Amino acid sequence: MKSLLIDIGSTNIKSMYCEEGGAGTVHKTLFPAPRVNDGVRFEVDPQEIVQIVRSVIDAYNCEKVFISTQMHGYLLADKSGRLLTDYISWQDRRAESTGTIVKIRQESGTAMKGNLPRAGVESFRKTDPKLYGQIGEFYTLGSYVAYVLTGRNATHITDAAASGFYDIKSRTQEKVSFALPQAYYKVVPVGQYGKKTIYTALGDQQCSVLGAGGDEWHTVLNLGTAAQLCTVECGFVKGEFESRPYFGGRTLCTVTGLPGGKVLAEYAGNAEEFLLKEYSAALKKLPRRTSMIVTGGVLVYRRELIVRVLKETGEKFVLHEGADALEGLKLIAEELAHE
Repeated sequence: MKSLLIDIGSTNIKSMYCEEGGAGTVHKTLFPAPRVNDGVRFEVDPQEIVQIVRSVIDAYNCEKVFISTQMHGYLLADKSGRLLTDYISWQDRRAESTGTIVKIRQESGTAMKGNLPRAGVESFRKTDPKLYGQIGEFYTLGSYVAYVLTGRNATHITDAAASGFYDIKSRTQEKVSFALPQAYYKVVPVGQYGKKTIYTALGDQQCSVLGAGGDEWHTVLNLGTAAQLCTVECGFVKGEFESRPYFGGRTLCTVTGLPGGKVLAEYAGNAEEFLLKEYSAALKKLPRRTSMIVTGGVLVYRRELIVRVLKETGEKFVLHEGADALEGLKLIAEELAHE
């Protein structure tokens, strides 16, 4: 097996080359700076993202390429495939700024919030009706990368569901006037880029949880640029959380909106008191577990703070600083190699 793993994160685009029995060094490239960031809109040149991904793939003599990606971002194109927008990041709040609200069922695997892609698209009705009338194709970031590399607008449900256009329980999609990415419920090849097989892009949160050892016995605190607290449940379940799709038909019960690296970097108050309140409230919403796995880049530079807060919660916990989406991709690549 010669596989290339790529994680398109919010801070870095990371890659790692793997051969049978081992893995190489992790390489990082900064995620492109936003072309627009005015407190409401957060837009990035998609060609800069694609150029980095292509250069990484071109640099390795690999057979298979596995990708994880930041979720809740999207691009819009007309029916001819001409892009109408830049990449609109999960950090974009245009739906919130215009008061746009859409009805979202828990079966969608997400919830109504200011950065929901489905609500963001709907907000164009108010702000740019001409553009809205031209929409012919919707892409997640993962499906757009797949489209550029293979010619197919397709992705994995862990990425697709974050858009708000899918029903993960019935495995259907919303009826809209434009084309949506084809969503797969297994990790499968999308197509070829040269002689390299490109697999369906996966949600970075799900890959991080998998890489950290997330299972039905632990709570997982994922501390990236954004943060989530979650548990894995068999089948589809509802509760005071987002019922996000996970691997093997399971549900990743997720409390979102927790302070991650971005919030902590800007927070001027008592961070310990703030985090304790947020974590304690989130724990009450999830199915009870006896211990917690903590992972994510925030541990690299705020480890002492996180440890103090977790001790105050009374939860048993273990830190997995090195576990990230690349580790989850590696497990998936190894599993598919032995099928």
